[in-house]
Amino acid sequence: MTSRRRLLLGAAIAAAVAGAGIAAVNLLGDGTTTVTGDPRPPAPVEEDPAVAPSSTRPPLDDPPDPGPVPDDHGFSETDLAAAVKSSVRVYGPACRGIVREGSGFAVGDGDLVVTIAHLMVGMHEPTVELHDGRQLGAVLVAFDPVNDLAVLRAAGAGLRPLPLSEAVPDGTVGAVLAWEAEGAPDPTPFRIDRPVTVRTDIVNGDERIERQSWLLAAQTEVGDSGAALAADVDGRLTAVGVAWGASRRGGGGVAYATRGGPLAELLDVSDLDEPAEVPACS
Repeated sequence: MTSRRRLLLGAAIAAAVAGAGIAAVNLLGDGTTTVTGDPRPPAPVEEDPAVAPSSTRPPLDDPPDPGPVPDDHGFSETDLAAAVKSSVRVYGPACRGIVREGSGFAVGDGDLVVTIAHLMVGMHEPTVELHDGRQLGAVLVAFDPVNDLAVLRAAGAGLRPLPLSEAVPDGTVGAVLAWEAEGAPDPTPFRIDRPVTVRTDIVNGDERIERQSWLLAAQTEVGDSGAALAADVDGRLTAVGVAWGASRRGGGGVAYATRGGPLAELLDVSDLDEPAEVPACS
């Protein structure tokens, strides 16, 4: 973590407590985990995808361990600069007038921006900030509360879209295309440990659902949710997931991302030229 990120971390966590933050998974006394900073905090419990869900919960002192966080994302400076140009910051007033913010990235025609669904609850006037400093008003056009995904249209953004894939092996290393709190791109390394199924609450509701996710070794922070997991897939810079939450194991290093498949499906089935209903605050 850079010294700059360390200085910002305390303030960012305080903002999350106030309701402005994006997903951070903390262990509770009953052994479950919960995503804080959300309008309706979900409670993810990791399950082996090959085993039927059970009522057994992980012990408090034993969150999943994906191993050490990589020191480097493996990109050349040229490739990393190209990846950053595909990323954005998303922010706006939401429930109780609190300004919430997260990260996002371009897909499709370059005016479409993927971010995280829990950020969009109660946010009727989202703003997308681009790497070149432009700030554009955006409209919600797709919302998936099961996989915690949302898609915005920011007319005139003209960003370089990222292709999507989840056809990557365990151990894949890349960059979480996250943004700093004051509006500056700050990609950080990640490593995919394995695919997992997470049992959690649906976004902005009480229904228990299963979310197909990646378990990551990554140092994520408040505001990183919605960021693309950028990796090299067959020589092409590709988004292989969307960051949505993190556990704290000592100094951190445990994170989760929705896989690329559910996002590709959401884009296929949605009318991306028509506004979607913004979910109301609970």
